[in-house]
Amino acid sequence: MAGSDSPTREGITRGVLFAFIILVPIYFLVFSPQSKKIETKSQELAQVESELRNAQQVVRTRDDLRRVTKRLETILEFYEKRLPSEESIPGLLEELQDVVTKTKVRLRQIDMLQRQMHAGYEKLPFQLQITGGYHDLGKLINHIERGERFMSVDKISIVGKGTASQVGTFDVSTFRFVERRG
Repeated sequence: MAGSDSPTREGITRGVLFAFIILVPIYFLVFSPQSKKIETKSQELAQVESELRNAQQVVRTRDDLRRVTKRLETILEFYEKRLPSEESIPGLLEELQDVVTKTKVRLRQIDMLQRQMHAGYEKLPFQLQITGGYHDLGKLINHIERGERFMSVDKISIVGKGTASQVGTFDVSTFRFVERRG
């Protein structure tokens, strides 16, 4: 029996050796290069995925910047509409006269005062002298300050007795942006 194990064992050993001799070259010729290709492709895929994430972030940032820019353009347009340009300054007197006409007061006098330059803007002051009822003078001031243009009223002086006829003198100012040069 010991002799019969030996040829079987020898056959198994030869079979294993034969399989090893065949599988080792197959491993080195087929599997190992494919494994390296898979590893290389995996690294390339990771790099492409990283680039894709970066590109998606750039797109999100670009879209965010477009939304912010659009919002800022809307705000700028709002302010440009409410602040006069150099060309529209002569029309400001007419605009003030139109506001006065819409109320129950009488314009006695309107004068443009000395312009005042500040850092980045110019103050355009006017002085109005109005006759009307006390409450009507208050309504006029309200209309001026809540009008289409940014205007402020200050240095208010009202002379008269009672609520019937008053003489009001006050300064009305609007502002305009002055672009810096250089």
